[in-house]
Amino acid sequence: MVIVVNAKKKLIVLISIILSLLIFIFLFFLLKSDFKLTLNGKKNMVININSVYEEPNVDACYGNIFKCKKVDVRIKGVVNTNKEGNYKIEYIATYNKKSKKISRMVQVRDIEKPNLILEQNEFSICLNNKVKNYNVKATDNVDGDLTSQIKTEVKNDKLIFKVKDSAGNEQIKKVDYKKEDKEPPIITLNEGSLVYVKLNDKYVDKGFTTEDFCDGDLTSQTQVSGEVNTQKEGKYEIKYQVKDSSGNETKVIKNVFVYADLITVNPPNKTIYLTFDDGPGEYTAELLDVLKKYNVKATFFVTNQYPAYENMITRAYNEGHAIGLHTYTHNYAYIYSSVENYLADLNNISQKVKKLTGGYESKLVRFPGGGSNTISKKYKIGIMSELAQELKIRGYKYFDWNVLSGDAGETKDTNQIINNVTSSLKNNYSIVLQHDVKSYSVKAVEEIIKFGKNNGYNFLPLDLTSPDYHHRINN
Repeated sequence: MVIVVNAKKKLIVLISIILSLLIFIFLFFLLKSDFKLTLNGKKNMVININSVYEEPNVDACYGNIFKCKKVDVRIKGVVNTNKEGNYKIEYIATYNKKSKKISRMVQVRDIEKPNLILEQNEFSICLNNKVKNYNVKATDNVDGDLTSQIKTEVKNDKLIFKVKDSAGNEQIKKVDYKKEDKEPPIITLNEGSLVYVKLNDKYVDKGFTTEDFCDGDLTSQTQVSGEVNTQKEGKYEIKYQVKDSSGNETKVIKNVFVYADLITVNPPNKTIYLTFDDGPGEYTAELLDVLKKYNVKATFFVTNQYPAYENMITRAYNEGHAIGLHTYTHNYAYIYSSVENYLADLNNISQKVKKLTGGYESKLVRFPGGGSNTISKKYKIGIMSELAQELKIRGYKYFDWNVLSGDAGETKDTNQIINNVTSSLKNNYSIVLQHDVKSYSVKAVEEIIKFGKNNGYNFLPLDLTSPDYHHRINN
């Protein structure tokens, strides 16, 4: 019995010793000072390329469970968000010559889907299930414009648009659609809708093509009607007409003008044509007085810029001067944006001249900026070539100049203008450009006339038989 009691006592003592030892060890580690580094955020992060990387940082302290002193952390490593890759960031804490570090892996990847923009609300497909072209765009944060990469398909009663970037990110949008075709065919004339043919020349149609998005090539199904008689001046129409399988119809008309050249009569040698643009204006009366004093006839290319002086058109006409057409608005952006606009402007100034002169229909024209101007390219490529032909077949005659006074911006010196003109006169004929809205130019006219008369020149107004001096057309 004694033996059993002693054994129990020994066991209890042993257990006590072990528990005490464990408690000591626990307290030792619990109270022992050491680093505590805690990552904020994930240990492994994935962020989108070209985004902003915001450093989550690390919480660090040195001490034990009861007291832990905050320690500064040094960060080692940089994340380049503009370049895909794996970037290791190390966080190092140091205290009392002791240090500890922890790391984080940041992956920069293109994880953003492209942006697919549908710029319309209603969609339809051809009756033969061909998918039409739609106003759909796609952009990507890395690849840029992916519009050309958009794919379409019809599946499960949905029209599906999908696009994938170079990283494999795909964007898909599904929309409802109708099965219908409301788009007419497109007829393209190889030589355009406006053609000029000289009288008695041969005319050969240069052909056309007809395309329909749903039906394809419809050239052979296009009906052509109309004839051109090149033996007779006039305007002729050729009509092109076609329908697609859905009944959509397209009609196109080509205008063919057959024209004859105007007759030109060379004037006597040493002839001067004084011409004045942009008026009438406040100095036109002074100019007419000078011309009347020396019995010199000139040519006025008139505008409607200063309607308060429009009565000068009547006076100039009544005193035997030639009235030409310059422009009604003098608005380059308008008149040179289309043949239709130019002709409308020309008709307006023509009607004004007709009204102010009691019925005179002028066929003399000067282009604003001249036939060689290049500013017209800003508004329509090729417009000057078109207008030159258009005026010709309509019986107009346009005039540039071969003597430049310099009053349009080069100089405001009257003496310089006199010298510019008198030193540039030709032995055959001289078409002089001046502006009757410039006082310094008008004041030069009397000396120019005196020089001309003293040196054997004669002065004439322009008419339809005058030489139509042309600059080289640059548009």
